[in-house]
Amino acid sequence: MKVLSVSELKRCVEGCRWVCGAAVFADVGGAAELALALKKALGGEAYVNGRDVHLISERCYIVLTVEERAGGVAVRDALGWGSVEES
Repeated sequence: MKVLSVSELKRCVEGCRWVCGAAVFADVGGAAELALALKKALGGEAYVNGRDVHLISERCYIVLTVEERAGGVAVRDALGWGSVEES
């Protein structure tokens, strides 16, 4: 897994896809803190449900499966759906 900073979150989402793969965000203390950082970086709404972080925008829904690790939060898997195209 690659180690990334919260400042790199914005580049991890292209359209409705998570493009950073498995990654550890070293400067967050837990899933809730990662959700808040995602909300600030990308807009929309973000919340934690169990071990998943849900990111919801007007056109996309992304679910990240996360686990807390020593030194940060690891994103293990991601699902995204929606459309960034205008209807």
